[in-house]
Amino acid sequence: MAIGSRLTLCSVLFSGIACAADLPALGGTPAQPATKGDPETCHRLQQDFDIDLKKVVAAGCEPSTEQISKLMDNPVGNLVLLFNQFDYTALKGPHSNGTRMLGKYSFMPTFPISLGEDWNLINRLPISYVSAPVNRKAGNLIGMGPNELLHDRGDFASVVQDPFDRTSGFGDLAYVGVFSPKEPIRFAGGGKMVWGFGPTAMFPTAEEEVLGTGKYSLGPAFVAAYLGQDWTLGVFPQHWWSVGGDSQRKDVSLTNIQYFIQRSLPGPEQWRVGMTPNITVNWKAEGGNKVTFPIGLGAGRIFNFGKLPVRISGEIQYSAIHPDDLISSRWNFRLSFIPVIPTFMF
Repeated sequence: MAIGSRLTLCSVLFSGIACAADLPALGGTPAQPATKGDPETCHRLQQDFDIDLKKVVAAGCEPSTEQISKLMDNPVGNLVLLFNQFDYTALKGPHSNGTRMLGKYSFMPTFPISLGEDWNLINRLPISYVSAPVNRKAGNLIGMGPNELLHDRGDFASVVQDPFDRTSGFGDLAYVGVFSPKEPIRFAGGGKMVWGFGPTAMFPTAEEEVLGTGKYSLGPAFVAAYLGQDWTLGVFPQHWWSVGGDSQRKDVSLTNIQYFIQRSLPGPEQWRVGMTPNITVNWKAEGGNKVTFPIGLGAGRIFNFGKLPVRISGEIQYSAIHPDDLISSRWNFRLSFIPVIPTFMF
C-alpha cells in the first residue's frame, strides 16, 4: 500500500510512537500532533539511564545527549547501535621486511530483543572487510582472526612467492548473543554493575583463505561492566573452538578480550577519554607467541546530525605484549562512528 506521507526525524530516530501523529490517518484525516511532555516529566525521564527511549519519546520528550551517552556506555544497554569501526594496524616481525600495514573496516549492528520482563538478548553481528599484506596463496599458512593474524611460523614469508602482495575482501562472519538482566546491580554510591553471558560463533565466509580461519567455531561470551558517575570499567571476553570446516586448515582455539576504561568529562558534548583495546590469545601458537596485549588512549564525544545522535571517537593503541617470533601487530589506530538508530525497526 502506497502512503504519500512523511516520517518525522523523531520517529526515524527513536520509536515511531510519539511522532506517528505526523502520518495521515488511513481515512485521509491528519491526526493531531503528539502532545509535548511537561518539563518536570521530561526531566525525570531524561535522568533514567536504563529506560527504553521509546518511553521517553512516547511521553512527548526528547532524549537528552547525556542520557544517550550514558546508555551507549552500557555494553548491554537498551539501544540499537550501528558500530562502524576502522582499524589501521602496523604489523612487524621476523621476515616482515619492515612494517606492513593491515586495514580493516568492521560493521557491527547491535540490537536488543526483549525476553519477557526481566531479560534482554543483546545481539551483535560483526561483518568485516580486510586489506591484508599477505599473498592469497598463503592460505594454509596464515589466516585472519577477529583482530589479529593467525599463524604459527616465523618463516612463512620465506615459503611463498611475493608474500606481501595485498589481499582484500570480506572476512569471516561472526555472531555473539548475550543474555542480560534488564535490572542492573545498584550500589549505594550511585554506580551500578551490568553483566551478561551467551554464545559466540564464527563462520568461514571469507572471500580468500588468508582473510579467515576456514573453520566453523563456537564458544562462550561474557560481559561485565561497572558504570559509575564518572568512570566506566568493563571486560568482554569471547572464546572460539573450531568444530568443523576445512580439514587442511589449522584448528582454532582463540580468545578475544575487549576491555574498556573510560572517564566521562563534564560538559554538554559528553566527552569520553580512555581506551577500548582487544587482547588476543592464540592458544595454538607455541611458546611466548600466544598473547597480544595492547594498551591505548583515545577520546570521543556525541555529535548530533540534525537529531541523529552519533558518537565519534579515535584511539591510538600499542601492543605492549606481542609475539616476538611471529609477525604481529605493533601499533593500531582505531576510528569509530556509532549512530543510534530506531528500536522499532527491530
